[in-house]
Formats: sequence, C-alpha cells, structure tokens
Amino acid sequence: MKNIFYALAVALFVAASVPAMAGETTSNPSGCADPATTICTIEIWLAHSHKKEDKELRNVLKDNSIKVLRNTIQVWRPRGGHPPTNVAIGSGISARDAQLVITLAEKYNDKVDMLIVQSLNPPQYAAIATSAWDEKSQVPISEEELAALKDPKLSDEEFHTLYRKLTKEATRVQAFY
Repeated sequence: MKNIFYALAVALFVAASVPAMAGETTSNPSGCADPATTICTIEIWLAHSHKKEDKELRNVLKDNSIKVLRNTIQVWRPRGGHPPTNVAIGSGISARDAQLVITLAEKYNDKVDMLIVQSLNPPQYAAIATSAWDEKSQVPISEEELAALKDPKLSDEEFHTLYRKLTKEATRVQAFY
C-alpha cells in the first residue's frame, strides 16, 4: 500500500511539474514572473516614521514591475527603535534594480550603512532593513562606497563584483550547515 501511495505521489508531482516546465522560456533570464525586473522577491521593513508612505512605496514597486505581496512591506513597531539600516541584494539582480533598492532604502528607511553578504541570499532576492541575519552577515559601508555602488555607469557584473568586494566575500570562510 505504501508503494502505491508513493508511486501515486511521484506521478502527481511529475504531472504537475511538466506543464510548468513546458511553459518556461529562455527569453526571461531572471526567472522572475515578469521579465521587466530581476527582483522576484523583495522584503521591506519601514521605519515607523514612514508608516504613512506604505501606499506610495507599494506604487513605486508596482511601477517598477516588482511584485508586491501583502507582507512585502511591514512597519517596524513604534517603540521598537529603528529597523536595521541594511540592504541585501542577490547576485542575479540587475545593477539598475539593485540601485533602485538602495535608493528606496535611503528614502524609506532613512539610510544604508550595512550590506548583507551576498552569498547568503537567493539570486533574485532583495531586502531592505532585514533582521534575518546576524551581525557577522552584515558589513559596514561608507557613504563613498555606497555612492560607488549607485554609479549608473556600472554594468551588472561590475556592480556585483564591487558589492562582493565591499562585503569582503572573497576572504570569508564559507560555512556549511
């Protein structure tokens, strides 16, 4: 009986996967549902003082073809201090989209002074003010370094090379869990 159940479960999984795989094309290298953006998932914590700007921020994300779910934007507790002033940018995000994330973080979370180590995040993932990572996962960044990341002349490869250089990822010991 277990074998029949197992075979049926595998058959259902394969049957459900085939139509999805058949519809995939190589015209969207990001893998996101919308080829206009390379950010498939974004998570944002707003400083409580920016709570009234939630709707405006949602519209900015939608205008830039970034999928907005109900929990995409959350507001920090009023007495919880200020959310972290960091950004996390996955390795598959275009320089243009990554620079948009930085600009949004500066506007809606007041500043950016920490970068999350890139290898910890999925390729098409971005976060503003994330508390998901510990202090060892965050690297301080100066205003000058941030300005260099925001240079519109950077190609995608140049942006990510600079990001990894600033987070000193080449010298970090890779932990396996």
